[in-house]
Order: sequence, then C-alpha cells, then structure tokens
Amino acid sequence: MASPAQAAPISAHAMVHTCCTPSPMKEQVFSDAKALGSDYIRVDIELSGIFATPDAEPNWSGLDEVMELSRKHDLRVLGILLAPPTGADEQDFGTLAGKVAEHAKGTIDHWEILNEPDGDWAFGGTAEEYARMLSASYDAIKTQAPGATVLLGGLMRPHDPGWLERVFSTPEADAVHKFDIANVHLRGPVDAVVRRYGEFKAWLAARGFEGPLWVTEHGYAADPAFQVDRAYSGGDAAQAAYLTQTLVGLGEAGAPQVFVTLRDNPELGPQYVSEGLVGRESFAAVQRLVQNWDQVLAWRGEQRVNEREQRLEQAAAAVWASEARTARVKFRDARVRVHAAQDDLVEKHRSRRVKARLTRRLARARAMLAGRRTVLFWHSAHARWHSDRAYERGQAVELLKLRIAGG
Repeated sequence: MASPAQAAPISAHAMVHTCCTPSPMKEQVFSDAKALGSDYIRVDIELSGIFATPDAEPNWSGLDEVMELSRKHDLRVLGILLAPPTGADEQDFGTLAGKVAEHAKGTIDHWEILNEPDGDWAFGGTAEEYARMLSASYDAIKTQAPGATVLLGGLMRPHDPGWLERVFSTPEADAVHKFDIANVHLRGPVDAVVRRYGEFKAWLAARGFEGPLWVTEHGYAADPAFQVDRAYSGGDAAQAAYLTQTLVGLGEAGAPQVFVTLRDNPELGPQYVSEGLVGRESFAAVQRLVQNWDQVLAWRGEQRVNEREQRLEQAAAAVWASEARTARVKFRDARVRVHAAQDDLVEKHRSRRVKARLTRRLARARAMLAGRRTVLFWHSAHARWHSDRAYERGQAVELLKLRIAGG
C-alpha cells in the first residue's frame, strides 16, 4: 500500500521528563517515536526544573536538550507544563509558562497545562484554582508566543465532567475560552473509548467550545491480567488488535490526534505498566496504520457503506418474506377452493345446468390459484434476492474488517 496522502493522527505518549530522564533514554524515546511515524511526541516539562523559585533565573539546559532532539528527529513536541516551583501561585504559573513558551518559540509551539488536573494524584488544587492557572497561562503564552497553541490539561474522567463544569463556571477566569484544543485520556473497552470521545465532544460543544478534541493518552495493557475488553485478551497480539480498532475508530470519529503509550513504565500502577508499544507486536500494528492511514480509513468507509446496505437488504428481505408468508396462506386457500370445486363437479346426479355452473366455478378457482401462485413466486423470489444481497454485503464487511485488522 502507498504512503498516506494525509498524515495519520497518531502520536507518542512518551513519558520523557526534561528535568530528570537520562539523556540516552531521551534519545532512544525520540528515535522510537520517529520510527513509529508519530506526528507529535508528548514531553513533561517541569517548571521547577527550570525555575528553582518563581523569581529565579532559568536553567534551560533540560528544555534545550528536548528542543535539540525535536529538531534532530524532525518531530514536533507537545510540552506538558507542570510541577511549578514551591511557593508559585496561579499567576506565577502563568508567568513561568509564558517564559518557557517564549524560549521554545519556533521549535515547540503546543503547550498542555498540567496533566490530568481532575485527578487528585496529579493536582492538589481545586477546579477553581485550575481555572485561574489555565487562564493565566493562556494569556501569558499568547503574549510571549502569539503563534503558540494551548491545550486543556488531559482529563482522566471525561465520562464524569463535573470537575470541568466547575472550571468553566469559575468567575472571571473565562476558562472555556482559555484553550485552543480540548484534551482527554481514554482507556477501556473499544466501544466505550470511541463512544466517550463523541459524548465528550458533544458535551463541550453544548458549553460553547467547538474546537478540536485531542486524546493525549491512550493505551491498552499487553499483560492479559489487565486486558479489560473481553474481545481483546491473551497478550501482545490482543493489544495490537485492540489498538488497531480504537485508533481507526477514533480516527473515524474525527479525533485530530491520538497519543499512544510508547513505552512501558515500571513506575506506574500495574494496570498501566505494560501499555508500551516498543518491543511488541503493537508497534508494527500502529506503524502500519501510520503508513497506510488513508487506505485503512477508506476501507472503514467502505465497511460502513456495506453495513448500511446490508441492513437495508435485510429489512427488504424481511418485508418480502412477510409478504411471501401471506401469499402462501392465500395460495393454500385457493388450492383448497380448487379441490372443493373439483369434488363438487364429480358428484353424480348433477343436472346439466348445475354442472355448467360448477365448471365455471372451477375455472374461476383455478384462475385464482394461478394468480396466487404467481404472487407467491414473485414475493419469494424477491425475498431470496434481497437475502442474497444482504449475505454478499455481509461478506464484504467481513473482508474489509480483515483488511483493516491487517489480515
């Protein structure tokens, strides 16, 4: 298959930290992300690793290293701004975010404000404090780097958006207008992942945000003990098959970017440790999607057309089959009438006049039987024709599913 005409919306959730990931590992992770075909690589940028205090002179060495890797590998960076220095308030966070964006301008131009701020493990503040932090960061970044793009912090519970409702309701923060791209983290069964993306996008639209919605964390364990979708269990192959389906499903739903967990991280909880692609079948599976994205989505489009046509043919077959059942009842009734007319005609001691009347009656019954036989054949033939077309559409669907899965 040819390379895609349009870049695949697949990127790398890398768990690289500017402050403290060893340089050889940073190089390796960037190299792996590039080999995968990632559009972006998501990198943690700890403000406290740059600014020891809110008013300290910056140490740009860690960020500069990431910027150099970005240029070397021709790989765009999504920077997660987090971990402010001790004593920093929401306004300080915004000021420091603006300084970082100004320093990285021209190399890094996408900035995410905290990671999973709706999770107590990641952010100790309130929803209202996050709203003010987001607002201050947006204003400072847009002032210092006008061409930069600001992302809402990736939400870990998009199916329970009460926390974000509080963020949007915070007085004077105007938080719903303080990010360019919304952001969620999605895990779980395939159907739930795709459904929640659509539901959350609709929830945002109902509150006035019509911009893009990215998925900046998406993964599935290779460890069978934590493979939560029963249709995808059994180890590495199940992980690869799962990611093929979710990435195509999210692409079909219109997700502009989906960041897939690139590497295992033993520091995470056991359900997340084995999400990494590197060294597993899933790396090649995702790489195949990147390289053939337009063809795979075209197959998915054909699959949907065939599914719709199959449903229509099945419905038509059901209607014609019902008509055929009715026609069969009427045909049997007509046949009974013919037999009755024949029996009456052969009875002895009938007058000539009666026999003439019975002969006419038999002729009418036979004509009715012939007509009802024709109707029965007509309806039965149509039912079989539509049933055959439905079967053919179903076969096409299965073939396209196999192609999408890489079979």
